[in-house]
Order: sequence, then structure tokens, then C-alpha cells
Amino acid sequence: MFTKEIFGQKFYCHSRGVDKFNDTSALGLSWRPGRDPLAYEIRDCVIDGSKGDEGLKLSFCYDVYIADSKIIGGTEDCVDIVRGGNIQFVNCEFISTNTKQHITIKGGARDISILNCKFINDYSKWWDGACVDLGNWTDYDDVNRPMVRNISIKDCKMVDMERTLLARVLHSQVPTVTDSDGKIFKVPRVALIIFWLGQRLGYFGKRRRMPAENLKVYDVEL
Repeated sequence: MFTKEIFGQKFYCHSRGVDKFNDTSALGLSWRPGRDPLAYEIRDCVIDGSKGDEGLKLSFCYDVYIADSKIIGGTEDCVDIVRGGNIQFVNCEFISTNTKQHITIKGGARDISILNCKFINDYSKWWDGACVDLGNWTDYDDVNRPMVRNISIKDCKMVDMERTLLARVLHSQVPTVTDSDGKIFKVPRVALIIFWLGQRLGYFGKRRRMPAENLKVYDVEL
């Protein structure tokens, strides 16, 4: 039962964020514990973040179904998922415009399926990207959080691409991949530990610190 339907609409982003902590998106959806539950169905939409940072941003969202839609990335991602879960993409196109990743899933997000979709155009850097980036660092990772898990990629194609990584795996389970193009790269555990420690200590560039109340891990995330 969906509480909100978004059908046949077009969403655009008209500017880029002033810095990496204030990115922009064509369509942003969010939820927080304590609010009324929201379940979204999105169909036949164009979500165009090409003039901004991201196409679709899902922050702590649960129960989202996206079908038959085009999602165009900006400087960062076509889709950015931070926390949340039970999200499905069906028959969608993720279109890079020199975008870092087509889809980023992080912050312990879980139960996400990508079915019969197309990843179009290369992600921007062959040494630092993938069509689907799983379990990368977020500012919520200053505390130990569950890893990204239960990710399924099925019947997906990589179109007009020379790069070969379908998924890069950091603080995440390896995704279940069926009948899809591309390779999987799992970052070695030692490298991941060094990266995580360096991020927590602030060794890898400018970062922000979340207040303690924002770092709580809720039961719904476990």
C-alpha cells in the first residue's frame, strides 16, 4: 500500500551545491524515525540532475518502488541512497553525465533490488567509481553501523560504456548478481579498515561531524 504516488512527472535540478556537504538533487525524499510511515510509488518519471549534483536522493526512506523512469546524474550520482531499505528499481535507466557513480548505496541501507535496468554512459573515473557503489563512507559512520546488505542486481545492462565495474563493494555484503553485465570488485578488508580509520580521524580532507543525536542507530536499521 503506497501512501504517495508520483506518476508521469519531470523533475529538474538547476544548480550545484556550494560544497560537498550541501549537494543538490532533482528529487529528494526523506524520512526519520518518529514520523508517520511513507511508501512511495514512482512511475514514468524523468528525474534530471544533470545541472546539479544528483538525480534522485533517498535519505532514510523505506518502501520505495521506482519503475519505468529515467534518472540522470549530475556531478555525483544518478541515485544516492543513505540509510533506509525495501527499495526497488524496475525497468529504469540511470544516465551518467560524467557522473561519479550511477547509484550509491551507503549508511547501512538494505533490501534493495535493481531489476531489468540500464546503466548508460561511463562513470567519471575508472579508478574511483562503479555503476553501483556499495557501502562507501558517510558522516553517519563515525559510529559502528550495520553494513549495506541484501542488494540484488538482475537482468541489468551496461550501455555505451568502456568501464567494466558493475559494483564496488566497501562496507557492504557482496550483491547478488544475476544475468547482468560487468564485474564486481570487493575492496580488500585491510584497505577498508585504513580508509575508515582515516575518515574518522579526519585525515582524508575536509569533513563534518554529526551531532550525537544524528548518529543513533535505530532498531529499524538492524
